[in-house]
Amino acid sequence: MERRSDGIVYYALVIALVALLISIVAYTGRARSAVTSVPRIPATMKLSMVVATFSGQGVAAHRWYPTMLVVRQGDTVDLAVGNPDKFNHEFAIPDFNLRSRKLTPGGTDRLRFTADRAGVYVFQCVLPHDPARGDCTPDHELMRGYLIVTE
Repeated sequence: MERRSDGIVYYALVIALVALLISIVAYTGRARSAVTSVPRIPATMKLSMVVATFSGQGVAAHRWYPTMLVVRQGDTVDLAVGNPDKFNHEFAIPDFNLRSRKLTPGGTDRLRFTADRAGVYVFQCVLPHDPARGDCTPDHELMRGYLIVTE
């Protein structure tokens, strides 16, 4: 009776080793196919950005909306920026040396650039708050968001 259980253990071990070998071959084949895949062709992303005003309980908050943009490295970004707010604003992505013109109420601008390096980059209003000129708002420092460029 002991020989019969030894045989079962032996067969179970052989089956486990065969399964392990098949898994290793499948995994290495999969990794190889990922390396030899066709490179992605960069796209042109048409995106929009606006000044959004959120109000509640007697307080208004101004933000760029959307607060996050995600593109892939190598993509060309065609960004339309609009200002439906009653104050002047100016949109910028400093790490890409991008800056819109001064966006007066109802004004728009278009920025075009290539997202040539992966990372997380801040975009913000760069027009300091100046109530005498109607420039930005007291919450100017909070008018920021993030451009995420993936590999």
